[in-house]
Amino acid sequence: MKKILLVLAATSMTMAAQAKILRVSNVAGSSAPYTTFEAAHDAASSGDTIMLDASAKAYGDEFGRATITKSLVILGPGYWLVENGIVEEGAGAAQFSGLTIKADGTVVKGMWLSQCNIEASKVVINRCRLSNSTSGIIFKSGFSNCIISQNIISGGIGTSGGTGSFSTNHQITNNIFTVSMMGNGFSQMKDCYIAYNTFRTNEFHLNNVLNSTVEYNLWKEYKESAIASSEGCSVANNYETAVVNTQATNAFIDKDYYDAIEYPADVRATYGAFAGDSPYILSGIPSGPIIQDLIVPTTVEKGSTMSVTVKVGVVK
Repeated sequence: MKKILLVLAATSMTMAAQAKILRVSNVAGSSAPYTTFEAAHDAASSGDTIMLDASAKAYGDEFGRATITKSLVILGPGYWLVENGIVEEGAGAAQFSGLTIKADGTVVKGMWLSQCNIEASKVVINRCRLSNSTSGIIFKSGFSNCIISQNIISGGIGTSGGTGSFSTNHQITNNIFTVSMMGNGFSQMKDCYIAYNTFRTNEFHLNNVLNSTVEYNLWKEYKESAIASSEGCSVANNYETAVVNTQATNAFIDKDYYDAIEYPADVRATYGAFAGDSPYILSGIPSGPIIQDLIVPTTVEKGSTMSVTVKVGVVK
């Protein structure tokens, strides 16, 4: 099996000892020290983590948009938390209607995004939901080595910059793709590894994708694109089944789909988003420590002890 080795700096994946965790909540009455993402972003330094609480209101500007210009880790609580019985009624995802990433090494986990524009290299988008039905992720040409993993994506993945523009060396694995109106697939990428994804679309196409490995995916049908040819790709060891195109009852949620799939156990363990070394995680719950509550006194007398209470949960 051909795999693309992505060189990610250790500092983009782990927090240095001096890195800060900045908690944000736009819910009235919250104890979080920041009420807006912009304020936390301004206060953060590269390597810091910004944790966004669940909220019914989008973060970002008045339109729910935000831009990341520092190498940060952005953590949300996941999505479809109520529907999948993970939390009680009243909690929800941390959302941006649009997110633009301009800093190399940025990591985004557990968020609900309408669309993500990536104008940097070595970016990680993990355990997020992307709900734009046309293009879930758009790379800017010239950038490379990004990881798109364990997400649910309503739309295709492509590269902006005009005809002949490419982004390169991305690893796109263990995602569930629900709808794609831009050729039902990927466009204008080179030297990528596309594996262990589930495509719940009528057809899957590669549009001007070059020298990439496409394997262990689950889809209804793969067809050569009528829009733009793809050359040098290895498309093998994938599994075709009509089951993945069957809609779950009511609004699509990942647990409905996972419980309903009917293909044999050996197929389920070998192909698609729930197979491989990093299987899709229901509702995109991010791994690692989650600060559930933080109480810090506003003032203390000089020389006295500061009492800080932190409630932490751990997700694997």
